[in-house]
Amino acid sequence: MRLSFLILFSFLSFLQPSKAQKIDQNKSFRPFIALDEIFKKAEKENKPIFFEAFLPTCSHCIAYDKTLSLPAIKTYLDKNYHAYQLDLSKRENNAFLRSRKIFIPSTPSFIVFSPKGKVWNIEPVGEATNSVVGIIKLLDAAKNPQQNQAQLLERYSAGERNKENMISAAYFTRLSLDTLKNVALVNDLVQLIKPEEFEGETSFLLIQKVMMDDNNALFQHFITHIKNYESKFDSLEVKQTAENTIMTSLYSGRARSYSPERLQRLKDGLQAIGLKPQQIAARFIYLEVLIDLDKKLVDQAVTRVKNYYGGKAIPEKEKEFWCKLLKKSGSNECLLP
Repeated sequence: MRLSFLILFSFLSFLQPSKAQKIDQNKSFRPFIALDEIFKKAEKENKPIFFEAFLPTCSHCIAYDKTLSLPAIKTYLDKNYHAYQLDLSKRENNAFLRSRKIFIPSTPSFIVFSPKGKVWNIEPVGEATNSVVGIIKLLDAAKNPQQNQAQLLERYSAGERNKENMISAAYFTRLSLDTLKNVALVNDLVQLIKPEEFEGETSFLLIQKVMMDDNNALFQHFITHIKNYESKFDSLEVKQTAENTIMTSLYSGRARSYSPERLQRLKDGLQAIGLKPQQIAARFIYLEVLIDLDKKLVDQAVTRVKNYYGGKAIPEKEKEFWCKLLKKSGSNECLLP
């Protein structure tokens, strides 16, 4: 979606529950029906689908619900969308989002599908767009074949290198859990940022809200100059951003192929934000054992686990877990004491 970087991330806030109010059926939206029926109806009528993902007692959702109830919004939605509210307090709706690989970082969020069920746009929304004009502008762009996030991603894949569009496309890859495209996009974006801009607000927001991998020049500058960022931005947010990016990298499916040098760099990053050695070891032990086993280094894996517990008796449940991994070929005998 063609929005400025700051507007794109204006949703940043903590959700505060409200006991005095609760969202009921909004008259601007269709009564909720089975999800497969929603998609069948939309394809038959050749209309895109709009879901407002919300929580019933979320104060920001309640504020949006008032605007979304206005006659101008109802008229717009009736004309342009199959529009439904998606209550995220219900397990089945969260399961639906997981099945479509959609990550919702905050509520309310606007999700738009094509008439054929392709995800076009995922947009957490904030106070800056909570108006009739703001909402319609967002939804117009979300259904526009030249402006929605999925289209911007296609344009990037075709060779376009517009910085603002790339930021929106990269954000889309994060919310649609497309790690490989996210890594490629972020790496290309970093090439467009001058080193003297690495500690600016846009660069920090890029790390905080878009980046899913540590292996780029911007993040390496960030983690090795963490105090500079803490002096400019909220210290807790800086540390949380560093930890989130490192852990996303660590839990990636690619992590088993990381070099020892990269693993050490990740550990150094966690140390830089104040984690203690045992806390760091706890996050790495399973991955490092798997890497040992991939290399057929069973004895090294066993020694690693023993060292992790420092010679102390391994708790029974944890020992049971490790014993399932640490066995000699063709034997069920556990290699741990």
